[in-house]
Amino acid sequence: MLAASAYFSHHEFSERYKSPIHLLAKKPSTTAAKVAPLLAGSGALGELQSKQILAAYGIPVTRDFLCTSAAEAAKIAKKEFGGAAVVMKIASAEILHKSDLDLVRVGVTGPAEVRKTFDDLMAVAARRAKGAQVDGVLVCEMAEPGIECVVGVSRDELFGPVVMFGLGGVFVEVFGDVSFRVPPFDRDEAVRMIEQTVGSALLHGQRGSKPVKISALVDVLMKVQKLAMDNAATISELDINPLVVRPNGVVALDALIVREPITAE
Repeated sequence: MLAASAYFSHHEFSERYKSPIHLLAKKPSTTAAKVAPLLAGSGALGELQSKQILAAYGIPVTRDFLCTSAAEAAKIAKKEFGGAAVVMKIASAEILHKSDLDLVRVGVTGPAEVRKTFDDLMAVAARRAKGAQVDGVLVCEMAEPGIECVVGVSRDELFGPVVMFGLGGVFVEVFGDVSFRVPPFDRDEAVRMIEQTVGSALLHGQRGSKPVKISALVDVLMKVQKLAMDNAATISELDINPLVVRPNGVVALDALIVREPITAE
């Protein structure tokens, strides 16, 4: 009797939460068609390409420029950022955890330091990521500080795309303080998704700090689920980490998209 009850409960649950992979529109959305060339093939995309896809869906990202020489990096830093401090990081789809390998430098200023940092990053990559294809170095804007969050998507065999939210740092790495939702969901559900995490209290302002713009964070969750649904048959993993949330908005500092197309059986 218990076995039969469990079977029917599972059947009812499965019927209610059909995988959206089987409900894909016959014609892709305009945005999906626009990013299709970037999603062709398989494997991980580099940070720059991953951010281009996020930007196509209206998700704010930092201004980044791929440079293939120290001279080009110095020129870009001066032309695009007026000599202000920049972030520099190695550009490679085969190096997924750049910070762990000392391949990210923050607060780089001046032409001489930019050129030196370019050469240093390329040398470190050659030593610590032997064999990895390196496209160059990204010269990126220094974003305003804020609360670091993580937004992700993973492909579940039963449910299809599943969206994840959590606060960055120890909240996700140590405590596993994250929440999940299966698309489609509305803005009210996105708010509940945020509030479900223990760390969400920090978003409302603590000890004199200003509350962040929750509506901007909700916008990102809604756009991420659209991205995930549009490309459910292609994207197996998406990771925005960190997504910095501030009183005046949000911006993605880093992103990773992994392509694993579903083939018809």
